[in-house]
Amino acid sequence: MESFKTVQKTVDKVLEGSIIILFLVMFFVTTINVFMRFVLNSPLSFAVELGRYTFAGIVYLGSIFVMRDDGHIGLDIIVDALPGKLSVIVKKFSRVLVLCYLALFFVMSTRMVMTNWGNRSSAMRIPMSVVYLVMVIGSLGMFIEELLLLLGKGGSEKLDAEDMGGGM
Repeated sequence: MESFKTVQKTVDKVLEGSIIILFLVMFFVTTINVFMRFVLNSPLSFAVELGRYTFAGIVYLGSIFVMRDDGHIGLDIIVDALPGKLSVIVKKFSRVLVLCYLALFFVMSTRMVMTNWGNRSSAMRIPMSVVYLVMVIGSLGMFIEELLLLLGKGGSEKLDAEDMGGGM
């Protein structure tokens, strides 16, 4: 378990750093583009495209953390109203369905990366496979987090409690 926590902390730092970098790039490029467009009347040709791609990266990478916290949208009020054992069965079944969706999403986004290897973005001329790669990373990360939740080994509260010497 100790090595799992070490790996998870390392992955978390890489993800957090990536999200911060993507956000800063998006923020500064958008800010500079607003200045260039409205003050100098000469907008950056790549700013909208770069903003779109960095935003997508933030969303897909951030979704991994949201999955760990079990924070994605759901019908909790209905499931929680069910009797105890039925509620647990429905929650586990929904987790299996989410895992199936994420596995399909992973396969299809991997195909997208492979199919678009030679295509380039219109403004920045970067390979579209690089842009689509964030979907592969996000779906794989969400799949792992959802699987850990299904197995009862996930969730940031559980890991934080274990770090503090307790347990849930």
